[in-house]
Amino acid sequence: MTALLWNAAVPMEQVQRILIIKPSSIGDVVNALPFLSSLRQRYPDRHIAWLIEEEAAELLLGHPLLDQVIVSGRRRWGRQIRTPFRWAAALREIAALVAELRQGRYDLVVDLQGLLKSALMVVCVGAQYRVGLTGAREGSERVLTHVVPLPPGPLHAVDRYLEAARFLGADPLSKAFVFPSGSEDEARAEALLAEAEVRPDTLVVALNPHARWRTKLWEEERFARLGEMLAQRHGAKILLIGSSSDLPSARRVASRMNPAPLVAAGRTDLTLLIALLKRIDLLVTVDSGPMHLAAALQTPLVALFGPTDPRLIGPYDGDLSTGQTGGVVLRAPLPCSPCSKRWCRIDADRLCMRSISVEEVAEAASALLTTGATCRTGRNLSSSEPRG
Repeated sequence: MTALLWNAAVPMEQVQRILIIKPSSIGDVVNALPFLSSLRQRYPDRHIAWLIEEEAAELLLGHPLLDQVIVSGRRRWGRQIRTPFRWAAALREIAALVAELRQGRYDLVVDLQGLLKSALMVVCVGAQYRVGLTGAREGSERVLTHVVPLPPGPLHAVDRYLEAARFLGADPLSKAFVFPSGSEDEARAEALLAEAEVRPDTLVVALNPHARWRTKLWEEERFARLGEMLAQRHGAKILLIGSSSDLPSARRVASRMNPAPLVAAGRTDLTLLIALLKRIDLLVTVDSGPMHLAAALQTPLVALFGPTDPRLIGPYDGDLSTGQTGGVVLRAPLPCSPCSKRWCRIDADRLCMRSISVEEVAEAASALLTTGATCRTGRNLSSSEPRG
């Protein structure tokens, strides 16, 4: 391996083929899109590829700023290897991916993930220049040739990745969230809303009660009460969004609501979800992939935070270059929050999320529905001070 260089510049005049490694999750990929746009603006003639996992691949397939998208089935392969008679097929697919990475003959690989799994991919690529961010974990820095220094203090994920753009000679302020899109997705979104008899003048509010971490969840019963309140106050049509795995939860929420909402969970792929988020008037959500999508699309939103830090991974304002969090961020100022834990270790389980009341969320949502504008600063429940 080449010796690690912390401050030496990458000789970009020698670089013609670039591979970005940011395989998952949906929110992480969304937050890395401004890095891509900055890099492409600076190097319009370079070949830029992105290695991504299957669950988030729709965010990049057909992307106008990419020359190539390489899709990894890592999670699926992990399941197949543990299954009799399926492990051989998984190993063949892994070998094919490794061969594709090697045959790409990339001069530069940028690891924005900074974990062991991404470090293994970096090794497979075999690029001469291997760049990653300060603070990479699980020993992943050991495979790099260059480490991007980061300024001290809390830094949002979007700005962390843009520091890598700056390091590579691109302008971190010339950023944009660009998604692949088509008119067929907008037509599909309108068809879905038509099922709920949504008129052009009807306010549409989407609720996303779902997240991978149990500690991020707000009770289903509270989402149901919130939806009823917004429907009664504003005559809004309520949608419940989510993946197919979220469908049982969405149905439980819907069963508690009167009038009944439209259950869109399990019916939207990522491109349809993007079109739907462009169309709605408000999203109320926990910390999740749809939250990041809505923020990037400048859809008004209320985001509920507990174990995670909105300064680092909150909804980002994709329009301004201020680095402020976008939307309204509600969180309870507890001494243990944010803990960044998947499991709550105190007796009052998930107190940080349970301390956010339905009335507080309804007030914030109603303010956005009434004004039709997105608040560009977050706020604590106990304070109206802007969050940085």
